[in-house]
Amino acid sequence: MKKLSDSLTESRFVDLINKKFTDEDRKEDKIIGNLQKLKPVDIGTSVLWADNDLCVDDKYLFTFDEVTDMLKDSEWRLPTVSEVRDLQKYEKDHRDGKYIFTNNGKSLTFYPHGYIDVFSPREGILFPDNVEGWTGDISKINNRICKYLISISWTCVIVDIYDFINKNSLLSVRLVKDKKDK
Repeated sequence: MKKLSDSLTESRFVDLINKKFTDEDRKEDKIIGNLQKLKPVDIGTSVLWADNDLCVDDKYLFTFDEVTDMLKDSEWRLPTVSEVRDLQKYEKDHRDGKYIFTNNGKSLTFYPHGYIDVFSPREGILFPDNVEGWTGDISKINNRICKYLISISWTCVIVDIYDFINKNSLLSVRLVKDKKDK
């Protein structure tokens, strides 16, 4: 019986056994692990929403390119503008700083993280009481990625779409996946 070590040089064999993970390997493992922790929630929309925001190393805000890199080979994806707008038709509540959408006894909770605009003269997180997240859609008007905003206006929870965000800004990421029985 031929052993693996017979076909490898001794140093290569030792390298494989003692493989040291690079920072990129560890980061990729964390991303995959965090994607696997997300649970699908069906509140009656056309897609399943992740039960929580994407978080890597206690970081909740990402550029568009970071998100697309993280989602390679994943069944999770960014929601479309239409899928975000679907949330508007469900019961909405703002409690304890969170935004909650409910339908038929099932709920979906969004947590505010604000956003960071790379072109803003103000530094740090802007509008920390709002949920500002990426969609997977590009605006037909200005060829920029659309973002969604969930905020409180007076006493109403509103869901809105904006198409003037730069893809290098840092926004929240709430993912969706397609329903299997579509």
